[in-house]
Amino acid sequence: MNQTEMLEKYKAQSIHYFENALSSVQGGDAEKAGEFLWGSLAEAIKAVAASKRAELKTHWEIGDYARRLAKEMKDESILNVYRDASYLHSNYYEAGLTIEEVQTYVDRIRTMVVKLLDLIPKQDWSGG
Repeated sequence: MNQTEMLEKYKAQSIHYFENALSSVQGGDAEKAGEFLWGSLAEAIKAVAASKRAELKTHWEIGDYARRLAKEMKDESILNVYRDASYLHSNYYEAGLTIEEVQTYVDRIRTMVVKLLDLIPKQDWSGG
């Protein structure tokens, strides 16, 4: 898969997971909603990495890249929202958060996904 295809895949998957998160929130499924929010943010981070010719395959690599990106951009919110998403990811397995608690993360994660996808130079989307 070439870079443009990877970017398209990660972007589409990020958006798809976010839409699934909203459906899960509406359905009252806190565990699935949190997992989809995590997935949406993780795919957006992978898209940014791919735009810089880096491939992230593991949870650890995604977290490490989020830390480096936050430092590089001098934007601590990237790391903070990544930590929020990781907390939601763990809730999928530990199942302790209510749907109301998960809902408090939706806007922060949506804002960060948009911010991350906007970091990708437009020429990368057209194969440049």
